[in-house]
Amino acid sequence: MTSSALFVKISTEEAGSYAVNQVENTQVLDPKNKNWQAFDASVGPFSMSGHHHTGGFESEVSQDVFQMNMGTFYGNPYEGLKIDLNLSMVKGRVELRLNNLDRLWLDIDACVFQVAENGPGEFVAYRKTRLILTLPWIRCEPWVLT
Repeated sequence: MTSSALFVKISTEEAGSYAVNQVENTQVLDPKNKNWQAFDASVGPFSMSGHHHTGGFESEVSQDVFQMNMGTFYGNPYEGLKIDLNLSMVKGRVELRLNNLDRLWLDIDACVFQVAENGPGEFVAYRKTRLILTLPWIRCEPWVLT
């Protein structure tokens, strides 16, 4: 089982009155060298941020759904880094893929609960694909005989 946490700062303005503020974590990983490439992508209620290592092809990502953090995930997008979601508002899969060793894609195949104006609401299909990072220094060019 995986748990999710939220870092907050609680302060008091006066007796009996409190303010709770989220502590922003803008980087999942502190890149130690130029081999780590940062990315940040938002598609509808989904957002993913993190870093991709251009030499080892591993990635470390933070996944948010409806602005709620689902956690930090590690994997190799060349083999497919998949996050299955089974939540009350979202059911489906978010996948990070590396194509041709030079393009990082975010694929979303999910059903998202849509609140109806009159009635209980329903799940609707939500499928999107977005290019989130191009790695130009390792481009794979086809061999062309001239």
